[in-house]
Amino acid sequence: METWKRWLGHGAVTAFAVALAVLLSHNLPFLRMVENWVADYRIASLLTPEPQHSEIVVAAITEDTLQLFPYRSPVDRKFLAELLEALDAAGVRAVGLDLLFDQPTEPAKDDALKRALDGMKAPVIVSYVGTDEGLNEDQKEFLDEFVAPALRGYATLKKDAFDSAVREMFEGRDDARSFPLALASRLAPDRAFVAQPISWHGKPSAEVPAFRHFPAHTVKVMPKEWLKGKIVLVGSDLSLTDRHRTPFSVAAVDSARLMPGVDIHAHALAHLLDDRRLGRMDERLELLLTALVAALAVAVSRLPFGVAVKVGLAGALLLALWVGGFAVFAAHGVALPLLGPSLALASALWLSETLGGRDERQQKQFIKNAFGLYMSPTIVDELVRDPRKLSLGGERREMTFVFTDVAGFTTVSEKTEPAVLGVMLNRYFDGVCTIIMEQGGAVVDFIGDAVFCLFGAPVAQPDHAERGIVCARRIEAFSREFLADEAVRRTGWGITRIGVHTGAALVGNFGSGKRFKYSAVGDAVNTASRIEGLNKYFGTSVCISETTIASYGGSEGFRPLGRFTLKGKAVPVAVFEPMAADWQGEAYLTAYALMAEGRRDEALKAFAALEAAGHGDDSVAFHIARLRDGEENDVVVMKGK
Repeated sequence: METWKRWLGHGAVTAFAVALAVLLSHNLPFLRMVENWVADYRIASLLTPEPQHSEIVVAAITEDTLQLFPYRSPVDRKFLAELLEALDAAGVRAVGLDLLFDQPTEPAKDDALKRALDGMKAPVIVSYVGTDEGLNEDQKEFLDEFVAPALRGYATLKKDAFDSAVREMFEGRDDARSFPLALASRLAPDRAFVAQPISWHGKPSAEVPAFRHFPAHTVKVMPKEWLKGKIVLVGSDLSLTDRHRTPFSVAAVDSARLMPGVDIHAHALAHLLDDRRLGRMDERLELLLTALVAALAVAVSRLPFGVAVKVGLAGALLLALWVGGFAVFAAHGVALPLLGPSLALASALWLSETLGGRDERQQKQFIKNAFGLYMSPTIVDELVRDPRKLSLGGERREMTFVFTDVAGFTTVSEKTEPAVLGVMLNRYFDGVCTIIMEQGGAVVDFIGDAVFCLFGAPVAQPDHAERGIVCARRIEAFSREFLADEAVRRTGWGITRIGVHTGAALVGNFGSGKRFKYSAVGDAVNTASRIEGLNKYFGTSVCISETTIASYGGSEGFRPLGRFTLKGKAVPVAVFEPMAADWQGEAYLTAYALMAEGRRDEALKAFAALEAAGHGDDSVAFHIARLRDGEENDVVVMKGK
């Protein structure tokens, strides 16, 4: 359930980041300008070089052309009439006249141009505009009379509302289509042309234009073969007239920053006739890319690193996105969206870190609340710094377990006033838990008067066996001091019996979704509990298993008590008791060795001599009784727990 909630949260963050990125990048003017600039820069700097267009040429009205006439504007119409006749005679495929005839000039020259237009064998489209483009009524009336409806093509360019750059074709109006659409429809009447973003024709080189340009005044003297079958666009190529921003403007310098309108029409016409496809991703693929980038940002935020590392990884991902976007355009001409996915990445990382930070704070508070009262503050701090060291689902690892139990506590609890017993028990637990925490252990549970703690989890401790042994001996010393209190002794409080065992078990949070606790489960835990119970047979305070002794590094300072086959087990476990530093145990060890070797009679005599010399204790008495009952060695089969 928690996993599904986590994945649902990640999905919600990703979806929100994508929605925010799309909303902002498409509706905020500044962001749209940035996205357009990036797309323009790729076109201006990385557009694939292409040969000059083989069918479309431009007959340009240049400054040299205008020097031939007594006035600059309007362009001499007798000259234009002769230009059209020369083009028609050269066998051109079509002519696009990108000049506006909205006012009269010399009547004879106007009539000559009208006759030339009417007499053209090749299809002709002439620039047209309306009052929406700023014409007054007189201009509009003259233009309507001069240019027949069949010849009209709107010269209007569709400019971006924010930076006035031309990136898309103009569709036209009800009375006429746009200039390139009208000309394309005349050239290919069986095809349906619609306005769309312009797929710009690449230049052969930086110095060579995409379309061949001829000065208009040289057409009459040019070889006809140069123009035969060509689509000729006639328009101005002047420094201050009919020039516009395009994607190429971002990387151009000086006068090249603005493109003549006739050249823009040439690019649009080439797009339509060549059936070019603008290298833009489908909107669904754009959305998928944005979602993918946002999801990767969420994944980065969930990595177990600090904020600085995550920001570095996100920066690397952002760099890969942009470098990849430019590389894909250079290789395939496809313009990947970059700003939208970048916004999605940033917002997903920010939101995920914000929510993750809250989750992290809650997790740290959970760790403090869950472990702070029964675990060493040093361990708690370490878990707070690195929660990965706490396996909330449980993991199997080797640990050392310590069980304690107060002898005769049931009788004490029945005879002592609850208020007195509560104070006494709290004092006892406080002392025991303080020792456990000082040794770096974790208090797992309180069972009546018993305490269960472990070493080696949740934080790994290579010396967990040594910590468990030291902890057991310190609790033993504390319990004797506790018994020295007169008030405690009067209640009949007994000694504290302690069992220590090392083994593998499953440790983690166990329970239901509503109630759980940190604990360890497994055979090793049960064995530790049963080893604690062996103390009552020997009158000892501490019993330690052979696995703990082995992990500790040696049995020196410990005396063997026996090999015990615990109930439900087939393999006996050797158990030891820690002894005082001044313990003289040679005689005991000799007697025990004889018993372990199966030399029953000799072992019995050795234990009996030890007892007669005044060095006997409950352990010696236990083995004497066993040997007299016919036991042959040190293996003790336990009938109960």
